[in-house]
Amino acid sequence: MPTRRSTRPFVEELPDLLKERGLSIRSVARSAEVDPAHLSRVLRGDRGKVISPDLAGRVAVALGLPEDYFPEWREASIVERLRKDPEFRDRVYEQARRK
Repeated sequence: MPTRRSTRPFVEELPDLLKERGLSIRSVARSAEVDPAHLSRVLRGDRGKVISPDLAGRVAVALGLPEDYFPEWREASIVERLRKDPEFRDRVYEQARRK
C-alpha cells in the first residue's frame, strides 16, 4: 500500500491534522523543535511567513507522518534535483512542454 501524502498545502492540512489528533500548535512545534510562535505565524501567513521545506518535513515527522507528507517538501526536493541534474531538468522540461 503506498504511503499516504497530502495534496493540500501545509497551511490547509496542518490545522485539520491538529484537530483530528487533538494536538496543539505548541505541542507539535516542540516536537519539531521550532518556536511555537514561528509555526503560528507560518500558519497565519503573518509577516509574509511561508512554510520552508525543512519545517514541513520536521512537522510531518513530529506527527508520525513521512517526511514527504506535505507537498511543499516534495516540491522542494524536485527543484533541488532539477538544479543538480541538468539532464533531468531538460527531460522534465521537454515532458512539461508537450502537455
